[in-house]
Order: sequence, then structure tokens, then C-alpha cells
Amino acid sequence: MKKIIYLSAVVLVSFFACKKTDSKQPIQSQEFEINSTGSTTWKYFSFATNDTVTVADPANSTTWDLAFQRYRIKTNGGLSGSGSGSAAISYLKGQTGFDALKVVPDTTTFKTDTSISIAVQQGYAIYIVNPVLYNWFSLEFATQGTQIVPTDDIFIVKTATGKYAKVWFKSYYSALNLSGYVTFQYKYQSDGTKTLE
Repeated sequence: MKKIIYLSAVVLVSFFACKKTDSKQPIQSQEFEINSTGSTTWKYFSFATNDTVTVADPANSTTWDLAFQRYRIKTNGGLSGSGSGSAAISYLKGQTGFDALKVVPDTTTFKTDTSISIAVQQGYAIYIVNPVLYNWFSLEFATQGTQIVPTDDIFIVKTATGKYAKVWFKSYYSALNLSGYVTFQYKYQSDGTKTLE
């Protein structure tokens, strides 16, 4: 009788221990507004800290994942940095698409930062940005001037340390309608797996 009770206790302890180990907390969705109003300086963002970071040597630092200068965005990889940063488009849109993207597909093609020609007031200029993330917006012409409007595409970003986040760029304007304030929603997978939920 004692042996049966003892075995039952072991089974129960093992069961609850397995349940605790196997259970995985869902990733919390975050939203961040970054002040990228400067046209000559970059603002650096870290998914791990959910905040901007000060970077003395961006080309050789892995403390940042995205950099913003107005509507231009860098990842920490390729010509922009020494990290594993890159980006891909998921072809999903809006909140529905954001929720539907639960894992990074194995077939995802990531692109690192490179030089591209960008239209400016004086004509064209060469900037080093991520070519995929340069498509996060479109230009619309209105009576009050040219407006930057998000495409609502959901992007997958590989961080400087090779982890993953899904990102939805939602706005370029602050609550006071000032330009250069990029708001984005994201989920960052800190354990290094491709699961995004």
C-alpha cells in the first residue's frame, strides 16, 4: 500500500513539473513612439529594452536593433552595423495580419541594409537603410501637403543578436500632428526561437 501511495506521489510531482516546464507565456504586444524628427541624426531602438538607446559606435555595437531618421529606417546589419540585423515583409496587413503571423516561416528571405537613392528636396541623395523597411509607407498628396501614410504591412525583423520580432508601423505623426514621430507595434521573441505569439 505504501508503495502505491509513493508511486502515485512521484507521478503527480512529475506531471506538475512537466506542466510547469512545458508551459510558455505568450509574448506581450508592445507599442512605441520614437521621436525621429532630426533629419541629420539617427535615433536607436532596442527590442530587448523596449526603449531608445545611446550608441557611441553604431557600426560596431549590438545594443541597437533599429535606427530611425525621419521616415528612414536601418537594421543593425549589412552596411549599417556589425550585428545580424535584417528585415523581411510578411505580406500580411493590419491587426489581422499582425495576429495571424505566429511564426517566422523557414522560407522567409531577409535583406540587410544597403545604399539606396532617395528623393529629397534638392533631387536625390544616397542613404544607407534597410530596403525592405523603406516600404513601410506611401506618399499621399493632399491640400495640406505631402503626407506619409503607413502601408499597414507586417514586417519581420531579425535583431542585432539574431532574434526575431514582428513589427507593424502605424503612424508618422504625433498626437499634435507633428511629423517624424514613428509609432510601431511589435512582438519580440527573446528566447531566440521563431515563435512570434
